[in-house]
Amino acid sequence: MTAEEQLTRIVQLVGELTEAERAGRPAPSLGDLASRFEVTPEQIGADLRTLTLLGEHADAEWLLSLSVWQQGDQVGVTSAGPFRRPLVFSPEERVAVQAALALDPDGEGLAARFAALWSRRAPAAGGTAPEAPVEDPAQVVRRAAAAREMVALWYAGEGEVAASEWTIEPHQVVEYRGRTYAISWSEHTADWRHFRLDRVIAARATGRFTPRPDFQPIERPDDLFRVDPKQVDRVEIRFSPKVARWVKERYPTWRAEPDGSVIVTLPASSEAWLVRRVLEYGSDAEVVSPERYRAAVRRAVA
Repeated sequence: MTAEEQLTRIVQLVGELTEAERAGRPAPSLGDLASRFEVTPEQIGADLRTLTLLGEHADAEWLLSLSVWQQGDQVGVTSAGPFRRPLVFSPEERVAVQAALALDPDGEGLAARFAALWSRRAPAAGGTAPEAPVEDPAQVVRRAAAAREMVALWYAGEGEVAASEWTIEPHQVVEYRGRTYAISWSEHTADWRHFRLDRVIAARATGRFTPRPDFQPIERPDDLFRVDPKQVDRVEIRFSPKVARWVKERYPTWRAEPDGSVIVTLPASSEAWLVRRVLEYGSDAEVVSPERYRAAVRRAVA
């Protein structure tokens, strides 16, 4: 079996299992999936482990949005990120796609249809199209931050199927690991938020604002997501002997147990993040401590 065949199957698995979860259908068994894809149950298990391992790569952000779990013979894969987020092209990307289509002898018609898509109004939040011309929303936010202008955003955050509307005061735009973030005061939540500009569906400036006195500029990009050590918990997780080899490769710091299992201690400031990590391994991972994280996993699988 080639890597290309496995990749094709994994992509199909993600799409089909995500759709099954959204439709409320029961999680399939390893045997069902093996029969569907004409491989062995062991191969489906290997595919799921591959998904888990690939998610650690910094460039594989779409994989980081996946929740991969296995309970007994049942498995599930859910995409809460880019697979469910509206697709947005920058102006340069649109031109590149149109040019590539036009260069293909059979692509002229597709190029025309693609161009027509972008001659319409910007996409909507909740189904209602905002009356604004199509423009790169990242540039709107950049200009607004420089001019101290408030912005109405249609934003599809992590785990959101559709865009929601925000009113923000962008104080600073920061580049970090190939992404651009707007450090903004949110009127809706009355606190500071980081908005990733590639997740902005549409944006328009709405008026001037006065910079807030409690704004603390980001001096170094690495400070963007630095968490107060007091807010970080050390969570111990036991992984079964069945997945120990994979875990040792994924996490360089681990402790071996007499039965062949391994204990890994992960820093966590979010129960949701920790639960996703544990459920990736299904019944082969168990939170040892603290108790509140054990309870969070129990609630997730109840």
